[in-house]
Amino acid sequence: MINIIADNLANIIISTVLAGLAVLAVIKIIKDRKSGNSCCNCQGCPSASICGSKDSSDK
Repeated sequence: MINIIADNLANIIISTVLAGLAVLAVIKIIKDRKSGNSCCNCQGCPSASICGSKDSSDK
């Protein structure tokens, strides 16, 4: 068992780091959606008037 871990240690570390980054990205997206933010602040979005975000209610 230890030999398998030792042979694949680099893959295990890289996979763990990538999984952690994916989790952080999802958490940021969820926080942004809850606070009403988006990546482009609805500028130029064809659905800006119906999406229900804070920016579209000011229009």
